[in-house]
Amino acid sequence: MWAVTELSLRRMREGTFYLLILIGIVVCVLADSADPISGQVAKESLFAYALSGESVNVPPITAGSCVAMLICILLGVFFGSSEIPGDMNSGLVMVLLSKPISRARYLFGKYLATLIISVGIFVVIETALIISHFVLGTGGASDYSFRQILRQMIPPLMLVPLISITIAFSTLAGSMGAMICTTVYLLFSAVMSFMPLTLALFPKDMIPGLGPVLTVLHYFFPNLLFYIQDSVNGTFLILSLLVYTVSVSALFLLLALLRIRRMDLSPLH
Repeated sequence: MWAVTELSLRRMREGTFYLLILIGIVVCVLADSADPISGQVAKESLFAYALSGESVNVPPITAGSCVAMLICILLGVFFGSSEIPGDMNSGLVMVLLSKPISRARYLFGKYLATLIISVGIFVVIETALIISHFVLGTGGASDYSFRQILRQMIPPLMLVPLISITIAFSTLAGSMGAMICTTVYLLFSAVMSFMPLTLALFPKDMIPGLGPVLTVLHYFFPNLLFYIQDSVNGTFLILSLLVYTVSVSALFLLLALLRIRRMDLSPLH
């Protein structure tokens, strides 16, 4: 598994990769001067209500961190959707599996490599934001106290289930299909995140049995707002978010494993 992970991580040696990180750092530093996302929406809007909790005194997610997360999400989806189909097209997967490497270890190695790349880029950008704040005085709306720095480490957790979902789709629909399916999946998840607030406007029990159905849908379609909500505060809620993140990731990796064990991994034509 570690050999597969190391092989995928070698892509980080390419000059284009470093250029992309540099561009990401510049964009995020410029964006960090804006107010936090929770302060840029009208307080009476549905989005503001879903994003922030009342009477919660926690450091905000900075605008620079939100832009960094968007960049890492795009990279995670791109890498996650192209790794396995790319190996199948080149025939590399057959070479790897001819070694003492099982399909499960191959799959988990690809997942781990994509996760390391995505989270690693976020950490690099976040480190650059902190340094630029103290050295150049950027990010005027952020104080970057130790508590706030720790707060910025919660959003990257969304990459853990997102990459597992993308890899699962790549085993079903190929590279381009995985990108499209993941995009549609995320859009549907966004719609589902506002569904409870929308239904709260209607009379109670208007649709019998809807509560359990929504609970199931919310589990299988992760609400990415969970990772940036101000209300995610305290040990219990953070641990609950970790358990949820790991369980969803494990579920989709299991689906990907069941699929890849039945796949013909010979080169695609």
